[in-house]
Amino acid sequence: MNTKLVVPRREDESMEHVVLRVLAYCLYCQDGRGGALRMAPGPADRDGPDLWSHHLEGRADDWVICGAPDIEDLRYVLQHQRQAHIRVVLGSPKEREHLFAGVRSFRRTLPGLETVDIREIDHALLEALAREERERQRWMVTLVGDHVYVDADGVATDGEVHAISAASLAGTVGTAAGMPA
Repeated sequence: MNTKLVVPRREDESMEHVVLRVLAYCLYCQDGRGGALRMAPGPADRDGPDLWSHHLEGRADDWVICGAPDIEDLRYVLQHQRQAHIRVVLGSPKEREHLFAGVRSFRRTLPGLETVDIREIDHALLEALAREERERQRWMVTLVGDHVYVDADGVATDGEVHAISAASLAGTVGTAAGMPA
């Protein structure tokens, strides 16, 4: 696939987050579900994702959150976007721990949490790609299994994409210090 992707960068958005959004697009742009995946206009929150696709009638088909979401925002999305395939793409072990801590602090099971597709992209890959802050870049991205290879304007780099089991995440609900397991 040869795609020209225009990624609007918000004022408060780090280059690492922009790179995470682009790599998330590469991971999910051709999975064969519903409409075309596209960049969302604003920052991800309970009312809007980082990336999304929708059916002709307007309901979301894919809802992609880049970075660790606030647990209340994730609960809200799971409750109000039940028809959508919810995906979370993390960019570091710190973001993974933030997500796990949020789930551990939640007192009850989050309905639908077991269906969330969670991936973590190698942080070294994000850092390498985020070093270049030029507005226009040409990338060639190749996905092979759980590995991403990127040629960014002639500079090659690569890293792994780890799938995180939503079942293991669901098993952490209510296990924070002082809470019964």
